[in-house]
Amino acid sequence: SDLELNDRIDRIGELERDSQVRDPNYMNVLPIATRFLTGEGHLATALKQAATAALSSLHVMPTIEPVQAWSYKNTALMAQTYVLAATSHGLATCIMEGFDGRRAKEILQIPDRYEIPMMVATGYEYEADDETTVPPMTPRLDLEEVVFGETFGAPWKHDL
Repeated sequence: SDLELNDRIDRIGELERDSQVRDPNYMNVLPIATRFLTGEGHLATALKQAATAALSSLHVMPTIEPVQAWSYKNTALMAQTYVLAATSHGLATCIMEGFDGRRAKEILQIPDRYEIPMMVATGYEYEADDETTVPPMTPRLDLEEVVFGETFGAPWKHDL
């Protein structure tokens, strides 16, 4: 996860201009909007939260979060896409968190501006000759306990 997003804004703008798929009005607002939304640090986050709170009664506004939260969410979406793609090609995956991020960054030589919110182990599923050597699946909450319908807590109607 890139924690210094502003370092890439000019490059992203360049890619957008070169693609020529964006409306000119969008391109005019892009530098201002991205600098506002990706401002880093506690003060920048507080200022953005105050501005969006003041404007939210007049116009739909995004929820403002610290850069780390935004970066982690975007990394998670990318990891999800990677897992789905790997699975479609017959690979097994396991998303992991709770590791020593400092040591992982050191071993992988990742610059300080980045953090590792998760890792994805990828490989071929183990096929044991004797089924008893494969550990049983750990318990999970029932789907009905974590997936809801139209509102939180409302039963989800499904045909699984």
